[in-house]
Amino acid sequence: MSIIPKWEVVSVYELQSQNANKYLMPTYKNSRGFNERLFLESGYMVLLPDISQRNEGALLCKQCAGPPQADMKRVGLLGQSFGGYQTNFIATRSNRFAAYISGASISDVIDTSFAFNYNFYFADYWRYEDGQFRLGDFVAQKQKYWDNNPLYYAHQVKAPMLLWTGTADKNVNPEQTRSFYDALRKYRKPVIALFYKDEMHSLTRNPARRDLSIRMLEWMGYFLKDQKEVSWIQKQMKEAQ
Repeated sequence: MSIIPKWEVVSVYELQSQNANKYLMPTYKNSRGFNERLFLESGYMVLLPDISQRNEGALLCKQCAGPPQADMKRVGLLGQSFGGYQTNFIATRSNRFAAYISGASISDVIDTSFAFNYNFYFADYWRYEDGQFRLGDFVAQKQKYWDNNPLYYAHQVKAPMLLWTGTADKNVNPEQTRSFYDALRKYRKPVIALFYKDEMHSLTRNPARRDLSIRMLEWMGYFLKDQKEVSWIQKQMKEAQ
């Protein structure tokens, strides 16, 4: 008789149903740290939901609850890039998840909406008005920008967060991660931030990829499986108290 795991990890990034027929090999050489097969082989259920965005900018997660076999007190949420922004947003509004991992993510849409993107070499406001964020014109929709700005609601985060970024990221300024980390620390939230020196929006070097892949497994294991013998997490959690 097969045993259905009770731990669940949810990875978000807009629409992912098109990836349902892809088979991934387990590896630690992951540019965003997350490898579905590694988590499956570590005893987790892995959920890749489709995320839609309502007109008011709020996120709508279809099937984020997962199957009925899951222990809903042992579910983690993670995302990178726009998925990291979605993770930040959900973390400030939800008590559904026991732990979060957010990578190379935007935390302040007001600060960055008129920033210059050195990865694409043009002003970034298109991404916020009509692109992924779909927030509309800033002047006409100021309240929407405010309501969908994770940094302004950092005090509402209810579960531990692991943040990571590359210090040479030209797509999302790594200071976005630092600002969110500082806000969470101010409000005494359990948080750790990893800054990978000279790495880009996605990690390019195998040592950094391996380090992040292992730390992500350890982070979810610590908070979902009660695997508490992880010194780098123990040290930071004590400092957050």
